Amino acid sequence: MKPRILLLICYILRGLPTSDGIYYRRNSEQNGEGTVRVHVVPHTHNDVGKFKTVDQYYFGTQNQQYQGGVQYIIDTVVDELTADPTKTFVYMEIAYFKRWWEHRDKTWHNKVRKLIKSKQLEFVGGGYSMNDEATVHYMATVDQFSAGMVWLTENFAGAAEPTVAWQIDTYGHSAAQAALSAQSGLKGIFFSRIHFEEYEQRKLDRELEFVWQSTAGQDKIFSSVLYEGYGAPAGFCFDSSCTDPPIVADSESPEYNLPERISTFLEFLQEQAAHYRSGNIMLTMGGDFSFQNARQYFTNLDLLMKYVNQNSTEYGFEMVYSTPSRYMDEVTSSIGDSLSERKEDFFPYADDSHSYWSGYFTSRPSLKGYVRDCNNVLQTCRQLEVLVGSPYCDADKLWLAMSVAQHHDAITGTSKKHVADDYFRRLAEGQTFCEGVINRGLEKLSGLKSGSLESCRLANESYCEITSRAENKSLTVVVYNARSVSRSEYVRIPLLSSHYELIDLATNQPVPLSFLEVNPALNRENSDHLPLEGVFRASLPALGYSSYRLQHAQHPRHSQFLAPITRNTASDISVASQFYTAVFDGLTGSLKTVTNKITGNSESITAKFLEYHSNTGDSASKQASGAHIFRPAENTAAEIGHPVLTKHISNNEFTEIWQSFGDWISLVTRVYTDKSYIEVEWVVGPLPADRGREVILRYETSLATEEKFYTDSNGREMIQRRLRGQEEEGVAGNYYPVTTRMVLLDENSGMQLTVLTDRAQGGTSLAEGQMELMVHRRTLTDDNRGVEEPLEDDLVVKGKHWLYFSRFDSMAENRVLGQELFYKPTIALALEELPRQPSQTYSDTAVNNKYINIATIINVDYSGDVFTYLLRLENITPKMEGGEPITVDLGRIFRGKTLVEFEEKGLAGDRPIENVVDDMDQYTQYDEGNVITLQPLQIRTFFATYKPSTKESGLSEKIKNMVCSFFMEC
Repeated sequence: MKPRILLLICYILRGLPTSDGIYYRRNSEQNGEGTVRVHVVPHTHNDVGKFKTVDQYYFGTQNQQYQGGVQYIIDTVVDELTADPTKTFVYMEIAYFKRWWEHRDKTWHNKVRKLIKSKQLEFVGGGYSMNDEATVHYMATVDQFSAGMVWLTENFAGAAEPTVAWQIDTYGHSAAQAALSAQSGLKGIFFSRIHFEEYEQRKLDRELEFVWQSTAGQDKIFSSVLYEGYGAPAGFCFDSSCTDPPIVADSESPEYNLPERISTFLEFLQEQAAHYRSGNIMLTMGGDFSFQNARQYFTNLDLLMKYVNQNSTEYGFEMVYSTPSRYMDEVTSSIGDSLSERKEDFFPYADDSHSYWSGYFTSRPSLKGYVRDCNNVLQTCRQLEVLVGSPYCDADKLWLAMSVAQHHDAITGTSKKHVADDYFRRLAEGQTFCEGVINRGLEKLSGLKSGSLESCRLANESYCEITSRAENKSLTVVVYNARSVSRSEYVRIPLLSSHYELIDLATNQPVPLSFLEVNPALNRENSDHLPLEGVFRASLPALGYSSYRLQHAQHPRHSQFLAPITRNTASDISVASQFYTAVFDGLTGSLKTVTNKITGNSESITAKFLEYHSNTGDSASKQASGAHIFRPAENTAAEIGHPVLTKHISNNEFTEIWQSFGDWISLVTRVYTDKSYIEVEWVVGPLPADRGREVILRYETSLATEEKFYTDSNGREMIQRRLRGQEEEGVAGNYYPVTTRMVLLDENSGMQLTVLTDRAQGGTSLAEGQMELMVHRRTLTDDNRGVEEPLEDDLVVKGKHWLYFSRFDSMAENRVLGQELFYKPTIALALEELPRQPSQTYSDTAVNNKYINIATIINVDYSGDVFTYLLRLENITPKMEGGEPITVDLGRIFRGKTLVEFEEKGLAGDRPIENVVDDMDQYTQYDEGNVITLQPLQIRTFFATYKPSTKESGLSEKIKNMVCSFFMEC
């Protein structure tokens, strides 16, 4: 008997084959009555760098590392959709699609426009990349949203407007991401990675779909957890890169496998349908760089769908090509009113009991810090474009590099090392361009000679190109403030010698200038560093700049070299400021106690370095620590050396206590006389390569915290965390992402300690009154989550924490400090040049409020003297921290500019606010004319058009000619 006939007999005995040998006996317990609608969603997920760089992925080079080229994926998908109007496809990463669009001609463009119009091609998410959700700052997320969504609007006139977020491959999910998506006009969010225990429980409870509400209660969004990830069902990947067998429907062929494939497939559908309630399920057909051969994939999908639909009544399933937005609409119309609600986030993510993805919260801290710095450069670059009236040059190069850097394998540190190097390269190129825009802009505003200003990019390493060649020469220092309120900040400039005095060029008065020897720890980072740092307090106007003269002098006045204080005793060191009295140990230099002079409360606060040793696999699990996963070998951290007081420096403005912890860690604690924070500056690395090491800076306090602590969600909402008792992975399972701040609160005393960070880090509180932040890590093994190489990070990292100790009801002040740390002053220097306009502010009275932030200013249109800006205004304080509504007159934002008209947009700036907000009357009820109201923690986005004020108009032609001549140089 022929093998095929034997197979058919077996199916008959099992009750399977009927017509064409295909039949599936429907389970009487199948979810719901009637037929389940299966929404087939063909898609491809194209990482913007991971195994290969962005360019290597796009062009399809280096296929020995990873097979596939994105340009060919889009080509073949567009062709297949064009050939069959019943097919659909969804696409996410605009970084690739924009590039493909620019490389294709009008024939391809017309095809795409038709596919969008027919709703065959749907863009999901709409961002430039699929951004990470743990380690990104919220403004960087908004920027990358805008980079993608605005491009779609500009090229497809609103026809390609995304309506759902598509965060299918990120490693846990943040509350801020959901809220920002809702504020951008997205009505739903789809994702797949939540803690394995919660996932299993939600499956059992049929609660994989719910309404996600922000902790502040302002935003809600439909949310759907994908079933078993975002790939095709096991055995049903039909791409050319897959090894699953194709569907063979020819019953005369010895390869005939249709009955068994249909049977397996229906079993999967039935299992999935049992965990959803609406009578709809979504079947993701695709995965990482899938549809390299769209014809092959769709041919097999067509066969599956044909034979299921021919027997839909018997099988209980009807399959249709669909999209996430169509699926969402059918689910919400069916069970929308009965969906449960959830607050907070989905961190930390774990895919089994020994595998917590909390290592990437810290991985590659140098890249995380550089991304944060570049965010500051980007916003400053945009502001200077606006202030000088730039119609031509823009910050797009850095904007797009930053948008790529938010990708969930970029800022996370979870790519291969050569890819991480490429992210650095892209950011550096964008930064170079923006520094040129900033310097040329400041020259025009101040009257300095064109080409005279230079940036000090490596100031953090105590090196500056212009000062390294400026011995015995005077310099002009221009310091720009991107905040819309005035401030004073301490500026540090690397110098060759101490033969300088400082003059404020606005007042022509001397300014105290101090000289310090550079921390010898920087030899590990940059052996070319300059020997000294000049430190002074700069008074900065709102949204403007101040200029100073570093004047060469053999015997400088009002300047002093701060030599270490000689100590003949081991007694404690007491340091006083306007806000605190801090006591340090006289032998070790360790901080001991801090007293808040306003409240009188005193607490012990100590900082120490420790390290977890990375697990490489043990008897409990083979899981190792790596780029994604943090798994310590023991649940206790080992101390690193013994702290030694190496230097005590002080003047009437600040005191510094220097410590060393062995050969590769140093710490400087600074108490500024007029600052409400204590600065902790650490230099760590390179980590010895003898074993995997995960270094933490632990703060131990006497605060009674009752096993609770708070971490921020991407710099927005604060989320309460409770120490979770776990038998396994009790350390890693309690680590959370700390993007900008972490808080310990003593409810009895009403006091709190906030630690603000200059980059994203992992953090936790494992004991009463204790807080630890992981600052660096290096593993010698791979964690088997896709990178396929150890986290060999041998860089030296220099970073800062700001400690803010106050009453809990003054929490709003740490929001202000967070803005100051984020928007660091921008410094540029020139040799022997004097500005005609030494100081200027461009901020008007409407935004003279420390709780308002001008989050974004972008010049988007120019016509004569009239400029249109994309303007984002933000109330930085949530209601739960004392935030109140703030009114802003859009006509009083900028000095010298008159408002012509404005239109409000969604958060990303791509669509009218009416397409985002359900109840416009309620949304605008407190607005009147040009005066708008910012509710607590609200960001509002406007396209606002301004022209020069009447008193300025006489100069308009002169300004126009000046601007045009300047930007011709760009």
